[in-house]
Amino acid sequence: MKNNILSTIIIFCCLYLACGNNSKTITIKGTILNPADDKAFFNYPDTTYEANVDESGKFEISFLRDSSEYLSFRHGRESTSMYLKPEDNISLELDTEQFDETIKYENSSQSSFLAYKYMLNEKKDFYGEALYLKDDLEYQQYLEDHQVELLEQLNLIDDKDFKVSELENLNTSIDRYHKQKQNLSEKSKEELAYLWDVRVLYQEYNFYGLLDSSSESEFEKTLMEYEKKVMESLNRIKNWNDSSFVKEKEKISSSINNWIERKSSHDNMPNVGDQAINFAYPDQYDKMIELSSFKGSMVYVDVWATWCGPCIAEIPSLKKLQKDYEDKDIVFLSVSVDTDRDAWDKMIKDDNLGGVHLWADGWSEITKSYAIFGIPRFMLIDENGNMISVDAPRPSSDDIRGMFNENI
Repeated sequence: MKNNILSTIIIFCCLYLACGNNSKTITIKGTILNPADDKAFFNYPDTTYEANVDESGKFEISFLRDSSEYLSFRHGRESTSMYLKPEDNISLELDTEQFDETIKYENSSQSSFLAYKYMLNEKKDFYGEALYLKDDLEYQQYLEDHQVELLEQLNLIDDKDFKVSELENLNTSIDRYHKQKQNLSEKSKEELAYLWDVRVLYQEYNFYGLLDSSSESEFEKTLMEYEKKVMESLNRIKNWNDSSFVKEKEKISSSINNWIERKSSHDNMPNVGDQAINFAYPDQYDKMIELSSFKGSMVYVDVWATWCGPCIAEIPSLKKLQKDYEDKDIVFLSVSVDTDRDAWDKMIKDDNLGGVHLWADGWSEITKSYAIFGIPRFMLIDENGNMISVDAPRPSSDDIRGMFNENI
């Protein structure tokens, strides 16, 4: 009996020292309709908490925190912002088929506000049609109406610290929208209409999607259709001088050529089972490292940059993945497209990033060879140097663990 009591005291003391004097339990219960997988994640800047989701979509998780903080809740490929306080005991429910539209919280007015704010911002689209087609006064009124609508909801919340934080965020956003409108203030209505037409056409044609779904000839034919419509809109501008018109026309032509090059890169990148295309870059000690030097080991490649928010968001999950597979023959190879080498080197040191790190100095050999147009991009290569996946799951996805386990 004494030994049991002593053991309990030791465990309590260890938890007390590890978690700090002010740490309190946060409990979250959830129900997910049409669950995408069997995990849900609560991502803080410094750590991630993982909940098991059962077959009915229910989960429950408790963890210790010592302060009120913003975090993100993620399930499958979708995520949303939350705000939790020590001793919170909340529940949430959502339907993955309409993730943001259906998420509801009990006992967390702050998280409910964040969900409301997200949907309102998405509905308003301050960088969309209103920005280009409303005049300055109309856009100003548009922003003021938005502020009033948000403040009405924010004033229903008792948490003073949260309200101060959200007021700062709102003011920062409004200032950013104003500056964006000011950047367009010298353009005529015809020019703004043209810029809006280009945005709408770009979204309509969705060339990123067409890279996979169309042949080279079909892709080029679609590009020509797009170019024709853009030029029709450009020709409606009457107040431009010849040099401005020629400059914009050259810009359109350059964009078309870039898409043709991208399609070529996409069609020629290695397929599953093909030999990976070799590349070589310096590490932080200026030693040139080649991809081919890791033959004999499986290689998980992360193409990233310090300025890329989604890349940084994957770092905690990547660290956990590295730790969980540290006894396996897997090389974690991170290739940065940063042009600021000092910023890259500093983050490696400050964040104690593991694995092998190479500096590509911008969009270069690796991005062309593997048709990388956006980051982060993850790839998986087997011990023989053959492609397992040219677009592998991210570290935050459980799918990568299954892929690792199948190929180790």
